[in-house]
Amino acid sequence: MHRISNRRVLRRLAGMAILGCCAGLAAAQSVSLVGSFGDKALLVIDGATPKALSPGQTVRGVRVVRVGDGSAVISVGGRQQELRVGASPVDLAGKGLQPTVLQALPNGQFVTEGRINGKLVRMMVDTGATMVSISREQADQLGLSLRGGTPIAVHTANGVVRATQVMLSSVRVGTIEQREVPAVIQDSPLPIVLLGMSFLKRLELRHDADQLILIPRY
Repeated sequence: MHRISNRRVLRRLAGMAILGCCAGLAAAQSVSLVGSFGDKALLVIDGATPKALSPGQTVRGVRVVRVGDGSAVISVGGRQQELRVGASPVDLAGKGLQPTVLQALPNGQFVTEGRINGKLVRMMVDTGATMVSISREQADQLGLSLRGGTPIAVHTANGVVRATQVMLSSVRVGTIEQREVPAVIQDSPLPIVLLGMSFLKRLELRHDADQLILIPRY
């Protein structure tokens, strides 16, 4: 009897050891990039002490693909995700990668509130616009500078207008945020910010009745 009891205890202890091992290797829930040096990315996984990882190294299911200047690309479950220094932690459980659903207006247009460089704006989805387009007046309200921008000509429904191409630090719509998004600031008036392909090309767009679903590609 005692032998059987001892065996049961050993089985339970072994099971607890396996569970403990698995718990220690549980998949990461969040990750952020706090810095980089050389070819190493300094990652904070689930709020723990930062770890320096080189491309090809994996910790708790997070594999570093490549490291750039202030950025890194990781792979989790076969899906790649770009991280930026200073950006909010990415929710690997799926929250941060959830699609954003836009509801059509009666005229069929998709208009939503979003953020440019952290500031709230109204946007309209425009797949015919090459880049995110902003009027000079709106750019002034957002504190966007034309300094260092590139003068270009933009073809619109009202003809060719002068504009300046700039780089936006961030554009956010719903749960989706992208960094370093090309945009144009037009001299002609625009009633609303146009959410063009410089943002949309990184997404998968799906129409479902009167809804437009924006799905991150990674």
